[in-house]
Amino acid sequence: MSDSPTTPQKLLAELLGTAFLVYVGAGSAAATGVIAAGTKVPFSMAQLGVISFAFMLVIVGTVYAIGHISGGHINPAVTLALAATGRFPWREVPGYVAAQVAGAVTGALAIFVTLGADAAKAAGGGVTTYAAETGFLRGTLIEAIGTFMLVFVIFGVIDRRAVPGWAPMAIGSIVFAIIIIVGPATGAAINPARYVGPFLVTALFGGTVAWDQFPAYLIGDFAGGLLGALAYLALAVTRPRAEVESNTPVRTTP
Repeated sequence: MSDSPTTPQKLLAELLGTAFLVYVGAGSAAATGVIAAGTKVPFSMAQLGVISFAFMLVIVGTVYAIGHISGGHINPAVTLALAATGRFPWREVPGYVAAQVAGAVTGALAIFVTLGADAAKAAGGGVTTYAAETGFLRGTLIEAIGTFMLVFVIFGVIDRRAVPGWAPMAIGSIVFAIIIIVGPATGAAINPARYVGPFLVTALFGGTVAWDQFPAYLIGDFAGGLLGALAYLALAVTRPRAEVESNTPVRTTP
């Protein structure tokens, strides 16, 4: 008998995992906005650090919890990159992406329930945005850079040669680092589901959302993720060849 998870179990794991990510990660950003509205304290690196740390911790815990069930993608850009490089079956991609988006919407709804609809809406609902002066192309590029780094690290830690058992910590850590630099520019979605969930829920409750920015996050995240995967694979295939060549004894003919 096979003890591998069933497809419904995998999809439920991805739904719950993405919901946890959005509720704690995006929710920490919304909660910071709610607190700032009451205290009038200006946003600073301290608040950004706490939000980044919240994302890190929820990713570490979630990937440890569901990684052995569904792989712990919780990100459509990761799922697409794995499928495009032959590490995940294409037939499962639609189900995974649908589960991730549904999970993100669920997590965003939980933010509104927790903070209150009016307060959450006023605080932005955890939606990521970029400033008008940033522009569409620059915003897309910034998101692509952040997602490139994330997927590059993910492919590195799932390599069979990587140190076992540390994947969730490595993934959470790189997300923390990316948000510190990308967050002030675009909010650091680096995950299409994390962006879409709060965006749709905030729009549903009548909050302010920037529809013109919507494509930038999807294009940047999917393209950056795919490029990150390809970049790691380029390194992964050249390294063993070099080792084989360097370890091959040189034969001399008398």
